[in-house]
Amino acid sequence: MPMKGKSGPCRLAVLSVDGMRPDFYRRPQEFGLKIPNLLELVKSGASADAVESIYPTTTYPAHATLVTGVPPSVHGIYSHLASLDPTEKARPWCWFASALRVPAVWDVVRATGRKAAAISWPVSAGAAIDYNIPEIWDPAMADPHRDFTTPARHSTPGLFPEVLKVLEPILAGATPDRLRTEAALYLWDRYRPDLLLVHFVHYDQLAHQFGPASPQALAAMEETDDEIGRFRQGFLEGEAPTLVVLSDHGFVPVEKEAAPLSVLTEEGLFDREADGTPILGKLGAVHAGGSFAVYWLEEPSASDRASLQRAMKRLVEAGAVDEVVVRAQLESLSADPDAELSIDAAPGVYFSDRFEGPLVRDSIKDRGTHGQLPTRPGLEASFIVAGPDVSGGRNLGRMALTQVAPILASLLGLPGGILASNEELSELKG
Repeated sequence: MPMKGKSGPCRLAVLSVDGMRPDFYRRPQEFGLKIPNLLELVKSGASADAVESIYPTTTYPAHATLVTGVPPSVHGIYSHLASLDPTEKARPWCWFASALRVPAVWDVVRATGRKAAAISWPVSAGAAIDYNIPEIWDPAMADPHRDFTTPARHSTPGLFPEVLKVLEPILAGATPDRLRTEAALYLWDRYRPDLLLVHFVHYDQLAHQFGPASPQALAAMEETDDEIGRFRQGFLEGEAPTLVVLSDHGFVPVEKEAAPLSVLTEEGLFDREADGTPILGKLGAVHAGGSFAVYWLEEPSASDRASLQRAMKRLVEAGAVDEVVVRAQLESLSADPDAELSIDAAPGVYFSDRFEGPLVRDSIKDRGTHGQLPTRPGLEASFIVAGPDVSGGRNLGRMALTQVAPILASLLGLPGGILASNEELSELKG
């Protein structure tokens, strides 16, 4: 299949729609979705039937893979949380790019003398990005999307107040995605970066709260499609950049909430203050919605191991667990090498960080989740690319999340090696 247009480096805009499932653009009629911009990109460009994510299928490790091309065991971002202590009231997240153990696409862009910009990209605080407003907030705040002080402090000096002036007319009623679109388009036109990364979150928020195929979540998906359209219309006349729309994972519906920490505490693996408040004991833990990982913080005794096994048995018998993922399996999945094990939630169940109450109860918060094994149906991520060098209507079939960064690097014309792969680009061109 011949290439469209001329070959060579391009300006590239990458829009990550957190949680977007590929069946939305493959079978929109099944959901009653009106997403004309996504469908036009599919028609004019190349798209995947499914992208297999990493484990756990959560935003921060997945976004690190999207920009590095390697799984969590290599890039070092294993979870959204940077703390193994579930008793902390406000746990820090993996916000900082310094935690990445390998170069990201923005490092290679800078090394070649070109410029990058990012709006609210996970794991980008402090990154070598020329124009950067990272995703970071005070974890003690009730609504992180209204915390402007923390991202301002970690943005490129002077950039946040400059962009805030542009956003002031729409601050009151705009969704996070609308704010991010306007900020991104300002950077695109004002500073002309070669690479622009934007993270959209509106669908993910509503899919968690109401369910992935709920009217509320689907309406959010349509609103995000409008933002993508705003992006397409915002390019200068005659400009022909390449546009990538992708996601980090999919979503599955849930009705029940399970509390592994309550069982682990009952089995003596967490201590308590005199007033009964849980405190860190021998075990660390990270809940990821559809999965839950545990870590020994000190060498366990035979009794400790027996307590952990009893807790796992109780969770399985309660119908909360679909699979206990042991260390050997975690290694084969290129997941966190320090975890003792991870439990994968049963269909319809998600894990919380609750210490008290029944082991399993009807969910009072979420109706959608992710985090389970990437082979779980519904958790596939998305990938669409359209531009002057991409053949129209090309089906990329099923691909891996680790393939995305090489494609981005190739589209940018970056030198071979660290990220770039000519084979990936030739697949898009036909």
